[in-house]
Amino acid sequence: MVTKLDKISSHQLEKILCPLCGTKKFTRLYPNHYPRLVTCSGCSLIYTNPRLKNEHLQKLYTKKYFRNDISSIFGYTNYQGDELKIRKTARKRLEKIERFHPPGKILDLGCATGFFLDEARKRGWEPYGVEISKFAASYATKQLKLDVVNGDLQSINFPAKSFDLITMWDVVEHITNPVPTFKKLSKLLKKDGMLVFSTPDVGSVPARITKHRWIGYKLSDEHLAYFSLPTIQNLLEQTGFELETVHHLGKYISFSLFADRMGIYSARSGKLLTKVAKYIPKSFNFYLSAFDITCVYARNK
Repeated sequence: MVTKLDKISSHQLEKILCPLCGTKKFTRLYPNHYPRLVTCSGCSLIYTNPRLKNEHLQKLYTKKYFRNDISSIFGYTNYQGDELKIRKTARKRLEKIERFHPPGKILDLGCATGFFLDEARKRGWEPYGVEISKFAASYATKQLKLDVVNGDLQSINFPAKSFDLITMWDVVEHITNPVPTFKKLSKLLKKDGMLVFSTPDVGSVPARITKHRWIGYKLSDEHLAYFSLPTIQNLLEQTGFELETVHHLGKYISFSLFADRMGIYSARSGKLLTKVAKYIPKSFNFYLSAFDITCVYARNK
C-alpha cells in the first residue's frame, strides 16, 4: 500500500493529460507543499500529475483504508465504528433527494460497506452498488445482503436505462477517467433520471482562505482531481447532464473528529478541543458543514 507517509518511487507514477479537457500544459499549484498538484492551463481543473498508476491506486482500498490511525492523511479512522453517524447522514441526504425524485431503482457508485444503500432500501428504494474495495464490497454483500459488485464502473455491465437515481458520495475525486465514467452514468440512467454526487469544493471560501493547508488536499495521492463549480459544469455539459441544483453539505461527526480536524488548522485549538473531548460522551454527534463539500443534483438530458 502507498500513502503519503510512504516514499513513492517514479515507476509507480504516470504522467497524464488533464482528465477533464485533455490539455497537456499546466502550472504547479503549491510546489513547496504538494509538488504533484497542478492546475490545467486549458480548463483550470486542479489535479494530481504525475499520479499513481491504476494498479497502485487499487491497492489503497484495503481493510486498512477503512480503519487506521492516520485518517488525516489516509482513509478513515473507523468507518464501521461510525456506522450510526453514517446512517444518520444517509437518511438526511435521502430526505432531500426524495424532494426531487421518488424512490425507485438506485445505484450507489463507491458504496463502501453499504450503509447508505441499506438506508435507501428501508425507504423503498431498490438498491444496487459498485465498490472497488474487495473488503467493503464483501461486507455489504455478506453482512447487509446487498447487491454490490466489486470493481469499477467501466468493468461492470448494467443494462442501459437501468436506474432512476445514481449517487456518488466523495467518489468523483478518486476517479481516474471522469469524462468516460460520467458518459456511462448517463447511459445507465433512465430519461430524466437523476445523478447526485458530492466532492470537495476547491473553489469554496474555506479552500481559498486556507490554501495549501486546506484539508481537502490531505490525500493528494488518492484524490486525483479537485473540482470547483465551473469545472463540475464543464464535466456535466460534456457528458449529457443538466445541472439542477447545487449546495454545500456536511455530515454527522463526533466531537473527537471535530477536534482532530481543527488541529490541522490550529495546533493550539486542536489541543484544547482534544482535552474537552475527553469529557464528552463518545456517542455524542452533531451535524457539521464546513461549506467546502459540494453536493450536485443533475438531470440526465
